[in-house]
Amino acid sequence: MNKIKFLVMDVDGTLTDGKIYMGQNGEEFKAFDIKDGAGILLILPKINVIPVIITARESKILANRCKELNIFELHQGVKDKFATLNSIITKYNSDFSSVAYAGDDLPDIPCMEAVYNSGGAVVCPSDAIPEIKKLAEYISGNKAGEGAVRDIINYLVQRNTNNVEGRIAQVVDWIQKEGYNHNVDLPEGCTYTIQEYITKPEDECVIETHRHHIDIQYIIEGCEELITYTNSNITSNGVYNSEKDVEYWQGGIISSKNLLIPKSTIIIYNNQPHKGAINHRESTRVKKLVCKISVFP
Repeated sequence: MNKIKFLVMDVDGTLTDGKIYMGQNGEEFKAFDIKDGAGILLILPKINVIPVIITARESKILANRCKELNIFELHQGVKDKFATLNSIITKYNSDFSSVAYAGDDLPDIPCMEAVYNSGGAVVCPSDAIPEIKKLAEYISGNKAGEGAVRDIINYLVQRNTNNVEGRIAQVVDWIQKEGYNHNVDLPEGCTYTIQEYITKPEDECVIETHRHHIDIQYIIEGCEELITYTNSNITSNGVYNSEKDVEYWQGGIISSKNLLIPKSTIIIYNNQPHKGAINHRESTRVKKLVCKISVFP
């Protein structure tokens, strides 16, 4: 994972609950969560992340709040968020891979797609629209204006200080040395199971994603097909099982088809839609090692 250098935030529906409060004389009011503010002011500087706000609306209230939180990259009245974001990261000689973008609605999607495609982090409140949740690396359990940004900041702390790629390399090395046969412990934040099952026709298998862990799958015996999908044209069944860290999906555009045979390994990153246990020509028994790496242990 790339290290995050910027937390770019929308305002209405991300830092606030998205409601517009108007007085009888046309004055506007906004409510900000105090915990969000403390995270921006006190935590982001410790991990060298620059807070950035890009919003289509203009508000003196927001300008005053940004002064309190030492947010110097405030961009209000923006018609083209993508162009504004591009100019900001260019100014700092950086790129989209260094951005965590927090938003909730359609105007944020062009920026989010650029960040997603570059390996940055798309993050959002729990009440963001489904189109954004499909792109999100992390979906807060909190609603906008109710601590979602603070929760996202806590996630970024773990993300920036957590050597996920290093742990992936350690797990792959553990698999190759058959650590599961020699009682060798996995790195911290990693677990494994050995599964045995019969493969099924593709239409009987389901598409799933995991929000908080990465799967490394290794075939011990048998063979199966595994399909990965893009995040486009895919629809959630609307239920996320937090205990099992799994969400099921329908539709989707195929990204790749993989034939897994004995001693083959595949890495499935968090939020990567995939479907496994598929027949290759005919049903067969598979024995598979599945290692789970927590994205933030």
